[in-house]
Amino acid sequence: MGEDRIPDAGWDERVTVADAAERLGITKEAVRKRVSRRTLRSDKDPDGTVRVYIPPSGTSSGTASEAIGRDDLVELLRAQLEDLRTDRDAWRDQARRSDYMASAAMDRTRELESRIRELEAPSEPREAPETPEEQQGRGQPHSDAPGTQQGAQRRPWWRRVFGGS
Repeated sequence: MGEDRIPDAGWDERVTVADAAERLGITKEAVRKRVSRRTLRSDKDPDGTVRVYIPPSGTSSGTASEAIGRDDLVELLRAQLEDLRTDRDAWRDQARRSDYMASAAMDRTRELESRIRELEAPSEPREAPETPEEQQGRGQPHSDAPGTQQGAQRRPWWRRVFGGS
């Protein structure tokens, strides 16, 4: 036992690389890599066998992420999943409210358009339209297409702006 032996803290188990891999739930190559990065303590027997020190709980010592037990990690992930589900539900509710408000606004717009049409509808019967000859006789300009100027004059302003017949 030479200089490369790391003193045992007294509570870690000294096992082979294969046993350490099985207890930690990782591959033997991963155990060797952790030994080379010094996140797992190890030493060599006089016969050349590498022994790894692992805590009795089965977690490796050395890094903060490895110090968290599997149960703690599962609980942490469950809490994060629950937060994400809560956020998703809040977004869904907001989308439903937005859809409802848009639908209500469209209904109100249709209602207002209907009322505008009612207000613009003539309440009294109109006089019979003048014939082109009568219009020319009064000195009004005459178009080749019958009714084009009259149709443009009778069309409500909001129909000219927003379109429609």
